[in-house]
Amino acid sequence: MAKLKSITSEQKVLSTVLLPFSAIGWNTVSQTTCRFTAVQKEANNGRPFSNLYPSFNLPTTCAQTQSYLSTWAKSGMSALTQDNVIVMDIATNEYGELIDGRTIKLVLPVSSSTSSDGHTTLYSSYYEPKPFSSDNSNEAEYFGNPIVAGNPVGAPGIGSSNIAFLFTDKIKVPAIASTNTNITSWSNGWQNGVTPNGYDGGAVDNYRFSDTISSSNTPKAYALPEDKPVGIAYLDKGFIVITDPTLVTNFLYSGGTENGATNYGTTGTSSGFTQLYYTGGTQFSGVGCTYYSFEKEWVMSINIIAGANEFYITENQTASSAEKPYYGAGGVETGIQYRTPFGDVNQVWDLSDVSSSYITKVGLYDNQDKLLAVAIPNSPIKKSKNSQVNLTLKLNF
Repeated sequence: MAKLKSITSEQKVLSTVLLPFSAIGWNTVSQTTCRFTAVQKEANNGRPFSNLYPSFNLPTTCAQTQSYLSTWAKSGMSALTQDNVIVMDIATNEYGELIDGRTIKLVLPVSSSTSSDGHTTLYSSYYEPKPFSSDNSNEAEYFGNPIVAGNPVGAPGIGSSNIAFLFTDKIKVPAIASTNTNITSWSNGWQNGVTPNGYDGGAVDNYRFSDTISSSNTPKAYALPEDKPVGIAYLDKGFIVITDPTLVTNFLYSGGTENGATNYGTTGTSSGFTQLYYTGGTQFSGVGCTYYSFEKEWVMSINIIAGANEFYITENQTASSAEKPYYGAGGVETGIQYRTPFGDVNQVWDLSDVSSSYITKVGLYDNQDKLLAVAIPNSPIKKSKNSQVNLTLKLNF
């Protein structure tokens, strides 16, 4: 077909745009959308969920545990290898492509012996204090994906470990607080409803790991080797694993409702609960998890050139010859015909001697001349025979 023009690879550019999940970005899961499951390392305890340890890259065998403890012997990371953990899962429809690892706030139900109000609050943070959407540290790489090598500046759209770590003042305040008077708690710098820095519209001080305080924000604490994480967040999977034995032992399971597909283990025991959630009651009103999440939109930009002597003819029948039987605008027959959906055979007209044509639609075809997409501009685009028109089409998906 004469009116089709090939598009070269140089005319196509693929890029990504980060969009806030559900147009807002911030989300809170609670009650039936915030569920907890007890998981054990021991493989012979009769519970199917024991096999989750390898899924989370947690040391499982004796050899793996010894190797892990040897690697992190002089670090608070050594506390993450435990025989019993609690897993909280976030449904896939409650977050986008990734949960931003800087923004998690998790409120757990615990016994009164651990907390007077029956709650313990955990906050996420990084060992590498840069504005990635996940921790770009060696500590995070152990549990997640390969990190970005070198000394990158960091940005949310750059893929990294997909891991963040959870901390709480109830176990240990940030080590950096001993030398930085601007930071006293893991809660410093956490703000609900603001766009974190690195995203469109995110202020530079929102969730910024910094040693200085500004008028708009308290800096967010980052982890030092001596800090003690109490859990791990798997940001692309929607799982949070609570590892600290104090939190696991004092987890207030007895006030929850078990709603697993099958009643695993012994209902009502600390080692047997599955898909436990909390509803009603002042004691459990705050239990839940708040975070910022984003979706990645792929954008294919296609630069199209309608050069001189191209795309100046038209299928518009009002551009037909001024002579009988057409009585149109004075176009000249090109010898090209096309069949309408109704079976009529129409002419394609050259109106260049008396006027310009106007581009009202642009079609994209595959290599078998099958129409894939149609772009319609906001208003008709003037195209004369001797002019060049440059168009950029964007496909979002």
